[in-house]
Amino acid sequence: MAVRFKLGYFSPVTDDPLGREHVGYFPRMTEGEAWVSGRGAWKANKERLSREQFALIIGDGRVCAVGEITGVAVHGDRVAVDGDVLAEGHPVRDAWIGQSDPVMNASNHPVGYCDLPEEAQFRERPCGCGCGEISTRDFLPGHDVRAFQDRVRRMFAGSALEFIRWVDRMGAEHGLPLLDIRSNPEIRIDDDRQPPSLEPYDQLLSRTATPEPSQ
Repeated sequence: MAVRFKLGYFSPVTDDPLGREHVGYFPRMTEGEAWVSGRGAWKANKERLSREQFALIIGDGRVCAVGEITGVAVHGDRVAVDGDVLAEGHPVRDAWIGQSDPVMNASNHPVGYCDLPEEAQFRERPCGCGCGEISTRDFLPGHDVRAFQDRVRRMFAGSALEFIRWVDRMGAEHGLPLLDIRSNPEIRIDDDRQPPSLEPYDQLLSRTATPEPSQ
């Protein structure tokens, strides 16, 4: 499925999380302008949005822009999609630009979902765990857990605790918010512990990498 964002009327904004001076639809707006205006920030389910690959921006009842989603960012209680406007020549863009809103229901919610026949060829991709099987999502069912367990086993000697401590340490070094454990004073993080070395895993990858063919 693809996500559809329906623009409201043009209006100026202040303190916009995406740094815009105005949002909404106005006549003769370009596809790029429609994408900037319509990619966020919306009240929507982040997990569901993260599974979609394409977004349609609707203005005045018609598709003003089609973009490919590369990520989802959270802004307070709202979310915005990151990505790029599809250029002329892309089959999804060419099929839908200028067409009527494909989400036909009684809801007035500006965020909706729909099936686009043209996107089917782009949804299939290798499973993210590296098994080589094809999926229409990042992982086949259960394979995300398999990928996590495999990396914990190979990179952290099977210790989930060491993995969590390493993630927390990396997050702190990059200024990311960590889990608030004040509600459970029995939990203690030993800040003197050093993160495990990833060198053995890097060596494993180098040994298992497919050699490039000779010229």
